Amino acid sequence: MVDLVKFWVRISYLYARFTGTLNFEVDLKTGRTRVTRRATIYSAFASLFLISILAHHFGPSKIKSELWKDISSLHQSVFMIVSWLRVSCALAALASRWYHRRRYIRLISCFRRLFLQSPEVMRLCRRGFISKCFVASVAEIMQFLVAILTVWDKLTISMLLGIWGVMTVTAIMNVAITQYFFALGNARGHYILLNRQLRALLGEAQSLGPMRKRRNGVFITKCCFLADRLDEIAQTQSEVQALIEGMSKIYELQILCLCLTYYLTSVANIYILFSLYKYSGMTQSWSKLGMVASAIFFMFYYIDCVINSYNVFYLLDAHQEMHKLLEQRNLFPGSLDERLESAFDSFELSLARNPLNLKCFGLFRLNRSSAFDVGNSILINSVLLIQYDMQNY
Repeated sequence: MVDLVKFWVRISYLYARFTGTLNFEVDLKTGRTRVTRRATIYSAFASLFLISILAHHFGPSKIKSELWKDISSLHQSVFMIVSWLRVSCALAALASRWYHRRRYIRLISCFRRLFLQSPEVMRLCRRGFISKCFVASVAEIMQFLVAILTVWDKLTISMLLGIWGVMTVTAIMNVAITQYFFALGNARGHYILLNRQLRALLGEAQSLGPMRKRRNGVFITKCCFLADRLDEIAQTQSEVQALIEGMSKIYELQILCLCLTYYLTSVANIYILFSLYKYSGMTQSWSKLGMVASAIFFMFYYIDCVINSYNVFYLLDAHQEMHKLLEQRNLFPGSLDERLESAFDSFELSLARNPLNLKCFGLFRLNRSSAFDVGNSILINSVLLIQYDMQNY
């Protein structure tokens, strides 16, 4: 039976290599990375080719004028703003891959080392990774189908190259999101394992209650053994959190661009839905297949957005659960051995001094509260854009 995780990992890797997003090679069997002349030259060529296609595609053309003759200047402005932002996001992702190439390689090596220590992590993040890859793939296929069906009657080599460029931009964004998603999911898997180990350790520490009064050698030996295990948990947690923070620093610019893209795309989509209601002639030239493909694309696009968001939320929840588990230590009757008490205090102090905050250039945090604020802002600006349309068109 085909291992779906390995299948999607291989597809994602080949996709990243094909689009030029990944400018080094990874041995999928061992996880080892290496910089090669072949990967470097191909990635540079793919990036330059994409820039050339986009420069040609966004230039003035007769075909584009024909496509836009039936829509208002406001629709054109909204479309161009979103399109340029998506292109900027893709170019920022490519530039980041070159600037941070060595850091990307070290990051993969660190995750590989942690995975070899706890290979069961893959089983814990398996469902989320498969869902993410499937949903993103369906959304991308539907986007390509919509683009082809929209210009089918006017399809030329030039237009086909333009669609190729736009789809490559989408592919680069999806590769960046998928890699970040997989890294965070992997980190969440480690947190789940650590929380299980911590919960079992707390249960064993609580079972030492009848032995506390005697303070014999068995009690002290058991406490020292638990203290060593707790130190290992704390050390692994510190390494995982350092990886998360380092990875977030590398992806910071891409995260900002992606958040802006999601934001403006959502405002534009709400406005488009209003426009379809107001300007019924916009869909007269659409085929039924095109309308079905558009509906499927929008549905899977936002399912993908929700999956990406909850991947971050679940990681923060796992970190918070660790805090709550350590608080249970205060409920133990009596006191533990000095060595174990010191290990608990050190772990709690480390978590208190280094909270897990996923920030983006200090502008905002990636959490549920920020997502709620962004949702409200999208609705407000969508209403303002619709009001502007109603007053001026």
